[in-house]
Parts: sequence; C-alpha cells; structure tokens
Amino acid sequence: MIDPTRIFKAFQASKERTLYSSLHPMTKFIIFLSFLVIPLLRDDIISQVSIFVLQMPIMACSKTAKRIGESIRSSSLFLLMIITLNFIFIRDLFYSVAMGMRLMNLLVASAILMATTNPIEIGDILSMIKVPYYITFAFVIALRFVPVLARDVENIVAAQRSRGMRIATDGFLKKAKSLIPLLIPMIIISIRRSQQLSEALEVRAFGSGKRSFYFSYKWTYVDFCFIVYVIICWIITVRGLFFL
Repeated sequence: MIDPTRIFKAFQASKERTLYSSLHPMTKFIIFLSFLVIPLLRDDIISQVSIFVLQMPIMACSKTAKRIGESIRSSSLFLLMIITLNFIFIRDLFYSVAMGMRLMNLLVASAILMATTNPIEIGDILSMIKVPYYITFAFVIALRFVPVLARDVENIVAAQRSRGMRIATDGFLKKAKSLIPLLIPMIIISIRRSQQLSEALEVRAFGSGKRSFYFSYKWTYVDFCFIVYVIICWIITVRGLFFL
C-alpha cells in the first residue's frame, strides 16, 4: 500500500533548530530564488553538477541531506522520465542528464527551504515583499493543512485496513473503486476542518484591520555570510556562462 505521508513529507518543516533555520527569512528566500534561477542559466552537465556541489554547504548547515535524499528517491521515476524523453527527442545523452540534474537542483533548493522554514516565516516573507495578505493567508493555510491532511489520510488508511479493506492492484476502475472508502472520509474531514477554520477566523475578526508580525526578525553577520556565498555562486555561474 502507498504511504500517504511520504508524498507530503517535503511540505513538513523540521523541528530541529540549525544554523540555517535561524537565518532571517528573507535571507533564506534570497538563497532559494538564487538556486532556482542559477540552474536555468546553464544547460551542460558540468555546470549542473557544479551547482549541486555549491548547494552542499547549505545542505550541511541546514542538516537536510536525509530529507533531500528521500525527496530525490521519491522523484527518481519522474527524473528518469525527464532524461528519457529528452534523449528520445534530442539524441544527446549528456544534455538529457543535464536536464535531469537541473530538475534535481530545483528540487534540492525547494526541499531546503521547506525543511528549514515554518509556514509563519513563509507568510512573513510574502508580507515583506508586499504580497496581498489574503493570498499570503491562503498559501500559509495550505502549507499548514498539508501535513495535517496527510496524518488524517494515514489514520483513515489504518482504520480501513483494520476493517479488512484492500486496494485493488489490477485494473484502473477497480483501483479507483477501492479508493472510495478512503476518499469519502477524507472529504468529510476536510469539510469539517474548513468549517472550524472559518469559525475561528470569524471569532478573531479576520480582515477587519491592520496586522502585525508575530515574530521580530533581525539581520546578523551569519545572514551576511550566506548572502556573500550566494553572490560568489552567482559570479561562478555567470563567469562560466560567458567565458566557458
């Protein structure tokens, strides 16, 4: 049987405090955006491997190597499909592998951010860059509810298995029909949670006035060091782009 919690594990922030997780949220956001853009500047395998190596110090500081390894393993089929399709149409093995490495680098950057930044910090980041609050709130609530729904699915699966339920392994229609005992309780639980959330928002007069930050953030010399490191990564990438 499929483990539902493994699918949503990338959305769960780690509770362990590390050097990287204590950074200013905007610093982590700058690093995240940088390593989303940098892999897109090059399409050769050497550059993509170099970008992966450049992210290793960040992985070490954030202690996310295990989380990233699990994310890559769970996405290995998709990565293999990207490499295969590129090879079929381009007929260039090195380019195809580079495209798979590019996707893996984007996955690593996303996994580091999600593992070291709680939803409150992500909401504060969006507020700092002047994203409308109703969009920020919806995004943060989605991030918070994904792990909760994953636990609900796990409980439903355990309860239904104790009643003798088995998921069919042959035939699409049989598989879909066998998932109904999971989907119906999940839909009902989601509706109940949304009703509870709307009542909680109404009690707290959501949207009636200005809001303030729950946490106060300060820049430190550690933030400066990480930003300098990102600048160095940009210089290495741009220099390689124009001189190699």
